[in-house]
Amino acid sequence: MPRMSPRRSAITARWTLLPSATGGVRAAEDVTVLVEGNLVREVVAGRVVPEGCAHLDLPDALLLPGFVNLHNHAINGPVFRGIVDDVGAAGTVSADNIVYSLLLPLGDLAGTVLAPEQLAAVYRLAVLELLRSGTTSVLDMPRAQHRWLLDAAVELGLRVFAAPYVFSTPARGVGADGRPAYETGDEDASLAAVLELAEAYDQGRDGSVRVGFGPHATDTCSPALLRRIAALVEERDSFASIHVAQSRHEVEVVRERHGCRPVEYLDRAGLLGPRLVLAHGVYLEDAELDLVREAGATVAHCPLTFARSGVTVAFDRFHRAGVRTGIGTDAYSFDHFGELRAAGFVSKLTSGDGGRADAATLLTAATATGGAALDPRLGRIAPGCLADLVAVDLSGPHVQPVRDPLRNLVWNARPSDVDVVLVDGRLVVERGRCVAVDEDHVVAEAADAVAVLWRAAEAAGILPPIERTAG
Repeated sequence: MPRMSPRRSAITARWTLLPSATGGVRAAEDVTVLVEGNLVREVVAGRVVPEGCAHLDLPDALLLPGFVNLHNHAINGPVFRGIVDDVGAAGTVSADNIVYSLLLPLGDLAGTVLAPEQLAAVYRLAVLELLRSGTTSVLDMPRAQHRWLLDAAVELGLRVFAAPYVFSTPARGVGADGRPAYETGDEDASLAAVLELAEAYDQGRDGSVRVGFGPHATDTCSPALLRRIAALVEERDSFASIHVAQSRHEVEVVRERHGCRPVEYLDRAGLLGPRLVLAHGVYLEDAELDLVREAGATVAHCPLTFARSGVTVAFDRFHRAGVRTGIGTDAYSFDHFGELRAAGFVSKLTSGDGGRADAATLLTAATATGGAALDPRLGRIAPGCLADLVAVDLSGPHVQPVRDPLRNLVWNARPSDVDVVLVDGRLVVERGRCVAVDEDHVVAEAADAVAVLWRAAEAAGILPPIERTAG
């Protein structure tokens, strides 16, 4: 495979995912995408290779805009792998308290017991997994001190929109009554840490690293903090993301404190608008969805997180309400193909209609809709759009024969079928391998680091001990 020119290249695939006249997507056969610098310059019929262009020929592939992963926690995937599965309601960890009893405490502990190089290793593994799954842009909510995410994104070539956590009343575990135990935090210091990170890393509209704001959730952020963030988002031409109605505890706490539902709370604080991404929305009422739609905000839909805990949340409900809805992988696995399938299957099961959440609709959500929430140049293959492109090989036995490439991609393809990934017109994955790092070394380093964390979590009582055999 020829190395791509950093300035001019031509990519010809068997099929190319292009915007359709109706606002969705379509698979066009035998077209060439011309890339100049970091932008798509033109899409032309046939095999057209201008003089001086490197040519990438993909006769068995579907070329699509890279997935825009609209909600993610990069550190959590490696850290929680195998821990959040098979957790039932009868245990100490349940769907309603898992954030407070496990996710936040273990994430906090990581920053205490792991050395900087160990944290860097964990983030490097997460970025590797994201790229190998066809994600070219990710909206991630890290802790503000975890600069290693941004370093890893730059090193491996991922486009990252970081929305670092900001808290007023962080939750530290679960009380004897089974409800979250909140503490009074220093929201000034929390916000200052995010602004410091932005000053050091944010590259502006034309850069591959953006730093916005991540008020943690509606139950952990005060009205005053949300108003300050709303003003900063406008002032800095930035963005924000927040967890909304992800548990029944959160909804109850917001009602007790503020006398309203979570989306009403955001609206009163002035944060609800087109620059806001709301993660999850599991327990939103129909009237709240109306508010989200009218404000032009976006929901990041992450069905697998909740399916693991026996909770159904349907993409189709948001979509049919007219709410702009993108796809995120959240915290446990960064497999965008699996997340698309879960979004489709849950919608079909809850509606009883196999035609709901079809392949084209889901691909639009995973590309153009997610892109529109962050940068209108993302998520589409069209002149002037950013050259963030993914080629998925459809020659494997599990995806052949191909009658409808969009259906084969959504319902049958796997991350291992991702052949080529370009971000900003630069090749970052070639023949399914990340070009910037030794993948085996990245995996081994991260596994060693997470093992240290898990042992510390057992000693601290955050995780139950497991039996180990001496080796």
